Amino acid sequence: MAENLKITNAQTDNLVDFGREHSEKLQSLSRSVLSTLYMLVRSAKMYDPDNAVFDRPLMTLQDSINAIIQRENRFELMGIKNSFYINNMLVKVEFNAVDNMRYLLDELRSKDVGGFELVKPAQVPELKNFIWIFAQDSADPIDEQGLQDRKLFAIRIARWSKLKEKLDKEKLEDDQKVDRKKYAITVYARAVFFIGKYMDAVRKGQPLATRIAVRLVQDFVDICYDQSVHFLGLTTMRREDDYLVYHQVNTCLLAIIFGAELGLTKSQLRDLGFIALFHDAGMATIPEGLSEKKGGLNAEERALVNKAPLVSVRMILMEKGFSRTTLHRVVTTLEYKTDFGTAVRDARGHIQMIIPKSSLGLYAKVIAICASYDALTSKRPFREAYGPEVALMLMWSELRHKFDPDLLKVFMKVLAIQPIKILSRRQQGPLTMGGV
Repeated sequence: MAENLKITNAQTDNLVDFGREHSEKLQSLSRSVLSTLYMLVRSAKMYDPDNAVFDRPLMTLQDSINAIIQRENRFELMGIKNSFYINNMLVKVEFNAVDNMRYLLDELRSKDVGGFELVKPAQVPELKNFIWIFAQDSADPIDEQGLQDRKLFAIRIARWSKLKEKLDKEKLEDDQKVDRKKYAITVYARAVFFIGKYMDAVRKGQPLATRIAVRLVQDFVDICYDQSVHFLGLTTMRREDDYLVYHQVNTCLLAIIFGAELGLTKSQLRDLGFIALFHDAGMATIPEGLSEKKGGLNAEERALVNKAPLVSVRMILMEKGFSRTTLHRVVTTLEYKTDFGTAVRDARGHIQMIIPKSSLGLYAKVIAICASYDALTSKRPFREAYGPEVALMLMWSELRHKFDPDLLKVFMKVLAIQPIKILSRRQQGPLTMGGV
């Protein structure tokens, strides 16, 4: 019975690069494991684990772990930095469960537990022995086999002190080996090359695997946490004859920096950046002459442009697999084109008030701001590029009904640019949901 659990050391060679491809089924099982484990550890502060109140959640934990072992022949839970990984995959939790996961991480680490591993099916009695580690009156030292009088034989515990030492060492070595600025340029170049190929695939109507883009976006997120200033410099790297490719990549970078300022987690930044990287891919199907046309578009030309987001969505749906993340990409790709509100103008045409239209998603509102800023600061065949100050002034005044005003103010802070000095005193006042 006790032969099935062991608490183990991490099996990865590099903890900084801990991660693997997303699996929706494994995500669902993993969230069940973590929520049940949280419930058990918290309850152990009030009741002895022998209490009948533990019977059902222990059975649930056993079933979830065994379902993962049946799928993958092993189960390994690790707490790396501020997140949980199960079988090397980052577990994404709902926003309302973030505090619970932080509590669970803190409790594990307070007992020097960095995670645990099983290679055989879990059984309730030994899972209960594991929960005893966190009991209120438990002050006994633990080792890789748990408590002295409640040994674990199939679960092996990874000690948090050893994992932390390894993480700190790897991060130091990584910082010493890599010039972050040069690395940022390298990743940017890779992203431009990949998006160029992706756009060609869009023009041919053929799906292209986007798996490599996940790694590129994750690299962008990691660099952003270290040196966000490198990103702002990178977004000035663009070629007029390849506008759409650079526009996609620059919007991705700006969205990641902006999202970090808003306090999004690394996993949320990765999702946001990934969606932004393909946000306007459908424009690749627009005839070149039309995309460079000076002056207004006629009804037929406008219809072609309006169809572009649907092409972007079609390319998403043509990729293998359909998950909640796919649905999120589809919704955001369509939503970001929607104006935040309706402008109410005075007799002179000046905006007096903005009436919000609907509740758009955060990712869509962020991408709308970033995409518009990059477009305005890019040179186009029909106009010169606007400077950053002028671009933000236009977004703040003439175009502000298109954006969430509170988010736009944060975006200006991120860029450390103050365009409002060239506006009237009335326009320089605080920007609110009702106007300026």
